[in-house]
This record gives sequence, C-alpha cells and structure tokens, in this order.
Amino acid sequence: MSLEPFQHSAALSLGVELELQLVNTHDYDLAPYAEDMLRLMAKTPLPGSVVPEMTSSMIEISTGVCQSSSEVLGQLTQVRDALVKSADKLNIAVVGGGTHPFQQWHERRIYDKPRFRELSELYGYLPKQFTIFGQHVHVGCPDADTA
Repeated sequence: MSLEPFQHSAALSLGVELELQLVNTHDYDLAPYAEDMLRLMAKTPLPGSVVPEMTSSMIEISTGVCQSSSEVLGQLTQVRDALVKSADKLNIAVVGGGTHPFQQWHERRIYDKPRFRELSELYGYLPKQFTIFGQHVHVGCPDADTA
C-alpha cells in the first residue's frame, strides 16, 4: 500500500479527526451500528465529514479545514449535536478516546470498504483486535519541506 502524496494547505490551518466507538446502552459493549449511524447523519448537512472506520462499531468524524481553534470547536459542536440525536434514535451511545475495556476482537466485523478489506487481508486478525479510538490534529503546511 503506497503513501498518499503530500497535500498542500495554508500554513497553520487546522483540522481535527475523532475516531469514535458506538456502544449499546444496555451493557456498553461495542455495537455494529456504523451503517445506521452514517445513514442518519447523512440527513443533516454538517461541516467536515462523518465516515466509516475499520469495524462496523466505529465511525470517524472530522472538521473541514479551519483557520482557528474556535472554528474547529464550532464545527465539532455541530457534529456532536447531530451525533447525539442520531445515537438516541438508535438507542446507542457514542464514546471517544482510548480503547474499549472489554471488547471481544473476534466478534468485530470489518466495515465493507475496499481499503478496510485490504488491511484485514494483509494483517489478519490485527485490525479487529487493535480498535483504538484516537484524535488526530492536523496543522497545515504549505509544502513538504516545511512540514
């Protein structure tokens, strides 16, 4: 799998990605509701994006390219509000950060997307086992040498 080419952006622009767990509200185990959550979220125009992640019990939200931390906060707040409403309709909760405390990796299902299938075939059980829910902050650089 090759690396993507460097993406040029305005110096010191910002973007944030959050990988989130979808859990049921009965016992807080991971719940395979990514497809349903994405369908509900698509009904509301939002900044940034809401996309599937490696397993069907994960999603990723991200801001657009922002020029300030307050713009990042505003976008994340809008997406969070829509996430909460969608999760309530599905009777699930959305959790961020770290790893799930008692997941059974063999129960995880890889989300049906070519890149995720390729990673699953390449690394076997590892993509199911290492479901880590992180935060990525991107800071813009005008070129690869500056980065």
